[in-house]
Amino acid sequence: MSTPLGLGMTYGYISSLAEGRSLREDIRGYYFEVVEKINREWWKRADGLKEPIRQDGIIELYLQPDGSIISQRIYQGTGSREADQVLQDVIKAVAPLPPLPASFDQKVFLAPLKIKAPSTLFRIK
Repeated sequence: MSTPLGLGMTYGYISSLAEGRSLREDIRGYYFEVVEKINREWWKRADGLKEPIRQDGIIELYLQPDGSIISQRIYQGTGSREADQVLQDVIKAVAPLPPLPASFDQKVFLAPLKIKAPSTLFRIK
């Protein structure tokens, strides 16, 4: 279960909302790079969770163009305070994120992320 698919089934995974369909192509690629970076760190830490994720959650990241995180907010919790805290710690650990593409001309980029609960067949007990 050490592949991304196996890790996602066992520990859950971070994904985009609506597959990034509303984003411009240059920003969509950046967004998925951020998702991948957060997932790699999540899977390193999720193995230590004692309380399972009970439902999908949503976290909002507010980023500056240089990739620094202005703030993060749990919009919808996972049903596990421990997992919510680990997710916030993961995001702090991956900061700063890569700079946004030069074509991004806003002062702040809102990056909503979904944390998908693990498959019920593989959930941590």
